[in-house]
Amino acid sequence: MAYSFEAELIRCMPNLQRYACKLTRDSAAAEDLTQDCLARALSRSHRFEPGTNMQAWLTTMLKNLHFNNLQRDKHVTKVELWDGAMSVEASQLSRLVFRDVDRAFSALTPSQRKVVKLVAIEGRPYQEAAEKLNVSIGTIRSRLCRARERLNNLMAA
Repeated sequence: MAYSFEAELIRCMPNLQRYACKLTRDSAAAEDLTQDCLARALSRSHRFEPGTNMQAWLTTMLKNLHFNNLQRDKHVTKVELWDGAMSVEASQLSRLVFRDVDRAFSALTPSQRKVVKLVAIEGRPYQEAAEKLNVSIGTIRSRLCRARERLNNLMAA
């Protein structure tokens, strides 16, 4: 029988769903996490080597997605817009947020702005950004980390 990536993926889904439930402790969040993992796996199917352990590959991907989500949620400020105490029109609020983001982005160093633009805004891989800026991947990672930290601090102020 010929190897089928999709068939193997489907075979791994129940264990993946159970692991997502264990990580999130919430069935709706687990379903979302599993779906994100499957979408990522399908988009990266060319990276999977047939004959290796797909369950381990998917489990690692799921775990990394979960921890990335936790990290992102830790840095996201949640705002209640409709509690009566605050009555700002959505268009006004968007302009204010855009202004603040623009100011914070302008406060970054030129090298940090370039990295954020390439990696975070344009979605380029670290390797491509490193080649374009003629620096190492480690430099890309550290600049991006410092830029994100600075943006978070500026937006929180």
